[in-house]
Amino acid sequence: MGILYLIRHGQASFGQKNYDRLSPVGIHQAQILGEYLAGVRFVFHETYCGEMERQRHTAREVMAGFMSAGLAFPSPVEQAAFDEYDAFAVWENQTRIMIQEEVLLLDDIARTQTDKRKFQQLFERVAMRWISGNHDAPGNIRWRDFVDRVSEGIRALTTRRGSGQHIAVFTSCGPISIAMQLALGLSDSKTMEISWQVMNTSVSRFYFNSSGISLAGFNDIAHLATKQDSSLLTYR
Repeated sequence: MGILYLIRHGQASFGQKNYDRLSPVGIHQAQILGEYLAGVRFVFHETYCGEMERQRHTAREVMAGFMSAGLAFPSPVEQAAFDEYDAFAVWENQTRIMIQEEVLLLDDIARTQTDKRKFQQLFERVAMRWISGNHDAPGNIRWRDFVDRVSEGIRALTTRRGSGQHIAVFTSCGPISIAMQLALGLSDSKTMEISWQVMNTSVSRFYFNSSGISLAGFNDIAHLATKQDSSLLTYR
C-alpha cells in the first residue's frame, strides 16, 4: 500500500480583505510543520497542492524546512482538484434566499463581521442548506460538483501510484473531509461536520491501493502540540 498525506494549510486571514493568505500564525504553523517533518527525516516521493495561495504558501514553508535541513523535498505540483470550495459564493447564494425567509437574519449577518462564533453558527446553517441540494440554482456552485471534483483528484493520484509511495497534498478542510467520506462512507452532513474539526496544518493519513483509500490517521497536530502554545491550535 501507499500512503496519502492530506495536510491542511496554516491559518488564513479571517476577517481581512484578502482571506486567501496565511496569517502570521499560519506562517509559523507551517514552519513548525516543516521543521518537525524534516527533524524526523520524513520522505515524500511526490507532493501536490491546490491553487489557492494559502495552500501554496504552506507547501513552500514546509519545503523550506526540508531544504534548511539539507533534505530533498519534491517541488509541489499545483492541482485545482484540491482547492477548497468557494465558501464566499456559497454564503452569498444561500443567505440571499435565507434573508427573504427571515428578515431578522440581517442582524445576525452583520454580527458575523466581528464575531467568529456567530459566523460559525450561521455558516453551519448555510452549509447544511447548500449540501442538501434543495436550494441549487443555475450558475451556482453545487456540493455534488465539489465532491466529484475532489474524489476524482484523489483517484487520479492514488490509482497511478504503487506500493510504498508517500504522497503529500497541501489542501483545505473541505477536500480532507471528502477523503474521509470516501474512506468511511460518511453521509454528506457528517462529511460537512468533519470539515469543521480539521485543524490548521493538521496531517491526515490514508492508505491507498487499486481498490481505494482507507483511514490511517486523522487531524494529527503533534508538531504543534510539542510547542505547548495554545495560540497555535486553530481551526480558522
